[in-house]
Amino acid sequence: MRLPSLAPAARKRLWVGVLLVLLLVSLLSAVQYLRPEERSNLPALGFMTTLPLQWSEGGIEAAVVADAAPHPAFARLSESYKMVPVDDLDDIDRLNLLLLAQPRAMSPEELVKLDSWVRRGGRLLLLADPALQWGSLYSLGDKRRPLFTSLLSPLFNHWGVELVLPIDEAEPVSILDLDGLTVRTRTPGEWRNKPDNKSTCAIGANAVYADCAPGQGRAILVADADLLDSVYWEGRGLRFLTNSDEFGNMQWVEIMLRSLRETMGKPRRESQK
Repeated sequence: MRLPSLAPAARKRLWVGVLLVLLLVSLLSAVQYLRPEERSNLPALGFMTTLPLQWSEGGIEAAVVADAAPHPAFARLSESYKMVPVDDLDDIDRLNLLLLAQPRAMSPEELVKLDSWVRRGGRLLLLADPALQWGSLYSLGDKRRPLFTSLLSPLFNHWGVELVLPIDEAEPVSILDLDGLTVRTRTPGEWRNKPDNKSTCAIGANAVYADCAPGQGRAILVADADLLDSVYWEGRGLRFLTNSDEFGNMQWVEIMLRSLRETMGKPRRESQK
């Protein structure tokens, strides 16, 4: 490559920049195209959600026609986990780790199954948003739209907490400090212990999450699901060169999942904060 118009120092910096970009592309390709045997060794993460994470809002047919990629949050989790869709809670006994992100409404029988699974030692990360702001193609009331508000209050009450939405005049886009990470989201809720003093949960930073230990299990409850939306954490500009996020949303989610995995098989007193 001939660059007669550049000074030697400028030419050297240009070559260094080109080499860095090529190195980043190579590293990203290596992660994206893991060999099948490497992917089969990933830990299983069951997931249930009404959010358009694995497929676009039009479903798998629309995704195939449009050649659409999964949502960035789903793609990110797929780098570390074998994602296992869960539609029927009868199937959760084969799983140790479960992610519920603004899941569908559940019958009383299903809530009992979920509670029993956790109490037997299951590990759950539950994102329950009281006022979801996720953009959608569908109007309010359309069953294809993500749930606007969480419908799992009976389970929360059983574990001794309630999900509330603070009403104030603050800016709806919130910047939160969660365990040393800066997280950006929109209209997050809060957890509050119920007054009967029977809560199994410890309320975390900003009251945005609660760490619960019912029975032999553990459940981290997050009063927000918008934080998964890439518009709040991906960022622009240098991200495409540095492969780093503008905000720590996904890093925090990954830390919570890792914390749940690390407490598997440990007595309850060790899993509680």
